Amino acid sequence: MVLLASVLLAGCATQGVRPADDDTAAYRAVVEAVSASDCAAARQALQVMQAQHPNSPRLPDARIETAYACLSGGELAEAEELVITFLEQHPGHPSEEYGRYLHALVAYARWKELPPDTPSVRVAAQARQTFGRIRVLVSQYPETAYASDLRMMLTDLREGLARVELETIATDLQAGRHQAVISRANYVLNHYAATESAPFALAALINAHRARGEEAAARTHLYRLESDWPDHPVLQTLQ
Repeated sequence: MVLLASVLLAGCATQGVRPADDDTAAYRAVVEAVSASDCAAARQALQVMQAQHPNSPRLPDARIETAYACLSGGELAEAEELVITFLEQHPGHPSEEYGRYLHALVAYARWKELPPDTPSVRVAAQARQTFGRIRVLVSQYPETAYASDLRMMLTDLREGLARVELETIATDLQAGRHQAVISRANYVLNHYAATESAPFALAALINAHRARGEEAAARTHLYRLESDWPDHPVLQTLQ
């Protein structure tokens, strides 16, 4: 959760609107709860504001700020519900970019919180949902202010997806499914070449070709491994 915490440190960045009605006290209650990272109190204050001032121009800000409080407090279901409501009910709002950012962060946080024994299919699905939300944000806001945070998230997601592939490769290699190993290892090398899993995928590829008696292919991949990762520990397993 270190990466998630770092991208949340910037705090809530909505574009506040100051109306001329009497919603000040209601909005202040939301802001105070958000400042305390108290999701429950912020949601309660938001409900009061919605009931008493349903037409307040500050209501969208109150919603997205409450979503931030819930996300920073780890209450992801509540955060997601609020973000989705904000995006659906307030298209084109000045804080829509921030809403899209929180939408991606919720998915990323869900992925990070998956327990170690989570089936790989679910891990991959959650990662791809996060990728999808980031893609929507970047497509709508190519110059997004959150680009640096998104790059960190994408790097982390790619590492995670590559590890999922590597786990399957290890299972296939142990079971003697060498063609499956070759196909999946090549996929990792083509799509996740910059990840920590890449040299391990290459080693599995070498072992699969050796098991099939394809020494020329094995030597080609070994040369690549020695050239690109000359000091990698996995080389010791191939001697």
